[in-house]
This record gives sequence, C-alpha cells and structure tokens, in this order.
Amino acid sequence: MIRKLKRTLQYLCIALTAMTYSSCNYLNVDEYFNDMIPLDTVFARQELLERYLWGASYLLPNEGDLYSNSFGPYMTATDECLMSWRSSEYAGTFLQADQVTPFSGYYPMWDRYYQGIRKANTVMTRIDECKDLATFDRREILGLAHFLRGYFYFHLLQLYGPVPLLPDQPLDVGADLSELCYERNTYDECVEYICNDMEIAYDYLAASRPSNQITRPTKYAAAAVMSRVRLYAASPWYNGNSVYASWKTSDGRNFISQEYDNRKWALAAEAALRIIQSDQYRLHTVARGQGNVEFNGGGLDPDVDAAYSESFPDGMGDIDPYRSYADMFNGETQAAQNPELIYSMTLSTNATKIALPLTMDGWNGCNITQVLVDAYRMNDGSDYNIDEHPDYYQLMTETDKEFSGYLLNPSGGSTNNGAAAVVNMFNNREVRFYATVAFNESYWSGESITNTSEKAARTKQVMHYYTGENGYKGPNNPEDYCLTGYICRKYVHPEDNARSGAGGVIKSKTFPIFRYAEILLNYVEALNNLEQSYTLGDSVVIERDPAQMVKYFNMIRFRAGLPGITEADAADPQRMQELIERERMVEFAHEGRRYHDVRRWGIAMETENAPVRGCDVETTANSEAGRQRYYRPVNVDHEYAQHTFSQKMYFWPIPDEKLRQNPLLVQNPGW
Repeated sequence: MIRKLKRTLQYLCIALTAMTYSSCNYLNVDEYFNDMIPLDTVFARQELLERYLWGASYLLPNEGDLYSNSFGPYMTATDECLMSWRSSEYAGTFLQADQVTPFSGYYPMWDRYYQGIRKANTVMTRIDECKDLATFDRREILGLAHFLRGYFYFHLLQLYGPVPLLPDQPLDVGADLSELCYERNTYDECVEYICNDMEIAYDYLAASRPSNQITRPTKYAAAAVMSRVRLYAASPWYNGNSVYASWKTSDGRNFISQEYDNRKWALAAEAALRIIQSDQYRLHTVARGQGNVEFNGGGLDPDVDAAYSESFPDGMGDIDPYRSYADMFNGETQAAQNPELIYSMTLSTNATKIALPLTMDGWNGCNITQVLVDAYRMNDGSDYNIDEHPDYYQLMTETDKEFSGYLLNPSGGSTNNGAAAVVNMFNNREVRFYATVAFNESYWSGESITNTSEKAARTKQVMHYYTGENGYKGPNNPEDYCLTGYICRKYVHPEDNARSGAGGVIKSKTFPIFRYAEILLNYVEALNNLEQSYTLGDSVVIERDPAQMVKYFNMIRFRAGLPGITEADAADPQRMQELIERERMVEFAHEGRRYHDVRRWGIAMETENAPVRGCDVETTANSEAGRQRYYRPVNVDHEYAQHTFSQKMYFWPIPDEKLRQNPLLVQNPGW
C-alpha cells in the first residue's frame, strides 16, 4: 500500500502538459514542454515559471462542456433536464438512475484537482527563487496561483463536499505513509480556506483584462467565487443541518456545522456587494431597434404600459428584452463586448449540436422538462395554468409573428395542411422562454448552409416532436429524439447548422461561468435571509433592506421584459424566497446552477424524486383531438425518465481507490 500511495502522489506532482506564456487563452494549450524538467531550472527563469503555472491552469475543468464529457453531473442530473441517452458520456444520468457507486469511475477529478493544487503550492513556495521576476509580474503570478488553488478546492467541495486541505508546502513523496495521509476538513474550514485564497487573489490580480486575455481571472472573478461559496455555506443544507449530526472528524468535529449561523448570510451579501459597488459590470442589454431588428412583441410593450417605459435599469423602455438575454448565449455577442461576464470560457460546440434537428446533423436530444417550462411566466408576469386556459391546445390566430428576429408560428410550416400550428399555450410567454425552449412547431432557420442543393431541405425547419414526424425517432437514430416535447435551444444561433459538408457552421460561443446576474440574485437572497444587521470589515453594515432587494431583483425582471416586484413582496421573507428560487431556475436554466441550488436549499429529495413530465410525444398533434392529448402534461413514459433520489446523492462518492490509498479518508454518508 505504501508503494502504491507514493506512486499516486508522484502522479500528483507531475502535470502532463503546460501552457506557453504567449497564448492568449491561459486555459488552452498551444504547445507542450516537459514538466519533468528539474524545478531548480523552472524557477530560475520567469518564462519557465509562467509556463509551469499555465500547466496548473490546464488542469482546471472545461466548464464549457455542459452535457457530453462534462466534469460533473451538474447538467445531466437535474430536474430541469432529461437526456435522450444514458452512457458514460452523460454520466450524470447514472446518478438519476441510482447506478453510481464509489467503484464507478465517473468524473475522475480527484487526482487532477490535487495535481493542480500541488503545482499552485509549488509556485507559491518557490517563487522567490526566480531572480528575474519583476514586482508587478510577481504579484500577478502569486494572484493567479492563489486563485487556482482556491478554485481547485472549490471544485472539489462542490462535487465531493468537505475534502482534505493539504499543507501549503508540497508533500515529499518519499516521506512515510503517516506523513502523506490527511483526513477531511470540515465544510466550513474548506470554505474559509477557499475564501482566504480568493482574498489574496483579489488583492493581487488586475481589475480587468485586455480582449486577448479574456479568459484569465480578474480580481472580480475571485470575488465571484467568494460570492458563490459564501452563499452555499450560508444555505440550509450546510448551515446547521441536523441530518449530518453523526458525521464527524476523528476528533469529534462535525463535518457540517450543527449550529445555524445567520452571520454567514451577511458574509455572502458582502461578497456580492463588493462586485456590485465596483461598477465594473452591468447586465447585458441590446438597445431597441439595434441592427434594424425591432422589438415588437414577446414581452411588455412600454409604448402601452407606461409603468415600464423608463430606461433600463428602471424599466425596459429602451431595450430589446429578447436579444438582451438570447444574444449572451447564442454567440451573437462576443465575450469582450459582454459587460455581464465576470469569468468565462469557450462553450463546447456539443451544447449546440445536442439541440439541433437531425436534418441539420444535430442530435435532437437535449430535453427540457415540464417543471422548467411551467416556471416561465406570461409576458405580463402572470402564471400559465392550462386548467385556467381551456383553449391551451387551440391554434394561435396570429401567423408569422416576429419579434427581435424570432419567428413564432410560421405560416406553411407544419404538417397540418400547410397551416400554422403553434398553440395558445406558447403565445405571449416571457422572452427567456423563447430564447431557451424549443417546443412543437418551433422554427429552426439554420441558414449558414451555402450548398444550394441542400439549402431547401436542411434549413428553415419546423420541428414536430411527436410520433412519426421529423422530431421523432428514425430507423438510423432510434435514440436521437425528444422525450418531453421540449428541446433546449439556449445555445443555438439562428444561423447554426451542423451540416458542415454543405457549408453549415456553428457560431463560436462563450459559456458564462460567473455573470453579473448571479451576483445580483446572490445579493438579494443573502439580504432576504438576514435576521439582524451585521457590521463587517471596514464598518460595512449589512442588513435586510427590501428597497435594495427590489432594486436589484427588478433589474433581472426588466431585462427579461417582465414587471417588477414591489416592496410588499420583498417584505415577506418566505414569499421573497419563493420568487428568488423561481427566478434563479429561469434565469440560469441549463447553466449548471440548478444542481447546486436544490441541494443547498435542501429540496433535492422533493425536486429530484418528482415524476419527469412533458408532452405526450407518443401521440400525434396534427388534429384538434391530438393536440389536446399531446399538450396536456403527462409523466414521461421512458426508462431514462425513471428517476430516484436518496439523501446520499447530495454529495458525489469519493472513489473507493482513494479511500484505500488513504486510510484517514472517510466516505460520504450513504455511499
């Protein structure tokens, strides 16, 4: 066992690749250099030191891999999503089926993250050996090293829960076994360690980056990590949760604190407020009429409703709500032009292919569930309940309804005798619904194809997600079909077409790891949960302030073309929490936030055990009776929709191999 443990720790100190200093994206690898080069040589020259540090950054997960080959189950194991496939490529689906064990081998990130931690520690402990390092460069390198170390620990924390915090001095792999094994720290200790690293990174890193370094973290990326981790730590599952009363360290400390500490919400609020008060960021908006694309529907009309005619952020009178939201994700707005992005990376093209129709060489299988569809409001802020709208399945009377470049109910596009066939339940929904959800009779333009012989057959598609039609399974693609009647189109641009042989192109896109909308909602939620005022740091007073909550919550609402909430709403903490939870579900749909939100709120047993619901895709919808059956939600009758959730699934299991290598480690409860 000792020999095996030492060999494993040797792997921890050997990163396979590193990045050159000349690369504009410090998370991409342009060329490789041998990381076995003696460390004395590495720290003798600034260029090699920087390349060594980039090698650590290469070990970060590609957070733009949302679905296939992702770094965690965060998109494929939630109630907002149902994948059409169950395989190791979408390993989160095995969690939903209770087919994960400590022996499974899915998401093997433990060693990788600790390799990155060791490299960051090595930089911090040996940086003074580099004599040609200027003071400015030294601060930058140290700031990045602290950010990386804290961020690796954050990734470990959100996947496994509390983990061992290693000494700052890199471990000597030749030491005795007793010196190489560490037990897990408590959740709060991990949080404080991460935040301490991020505070140092905040002090050392630049406030902004030039466009050729857009994916490098700034001081506000470090602050955003603190905002998220502080919010999680303050939330009910990790703050005084008696479920874990018997889960303790070897010296009797609780891994999850058993004493509720309301001050944690103040710390979360302060972390978010730091970014808000920096004036470095604002919500992404597109002006009304920009690019000669007029907003004339799909949301409140400020020309009619004077209450919302004010300029943003006090209203939505001067913005295009649809494009303000959609263009952040579909590639229309580039990262350098998006003032909402705090930290980002390139989005995998699979996030687009997984939604595109088969006729565009897509995979036709990233399903949205009914619970997410129902979370979207009407454009006047009201709910849509089909029991209160008996005409839900009746056809819209408006054809070729267009707003902001989005086409709803195209004429001549269906199998229903050439007539438009979008039903009333999809008319006049809030704009984020149209930007995110493709439903039966949705229009896909896919006009990047240049091959004229294929253009007619491979573009301007209206998809029918029911039996026997073009969105249903075919003999060559028996699993590539929509199981719920809804597809996620959030990461699809109107021009996107995966038919590359015919000239089709998928537009490059950015995935927002942290964006300003999250910071605003973090701040509102933290304030909402305060029970008293707190004075932090340099006399910063944090208290529950309904006016502040309304101000920042309504920025999100107005950007989406929705009416705002009132101070009467904000005065009721329970009512406000319900509004926050629903708003986060909609605003961050299919961005990976939902997985963590339902866990930290302690509601995963309810949300993840609920039946998966959607349209009845096994019927037809080309007649009035068929539409009535198809659109009334049903429990999805498919083996992949049979979900189960137990308490152990709040944390991912630590691999059994790691437990055998380190006898001081204990497994997560239930595994």
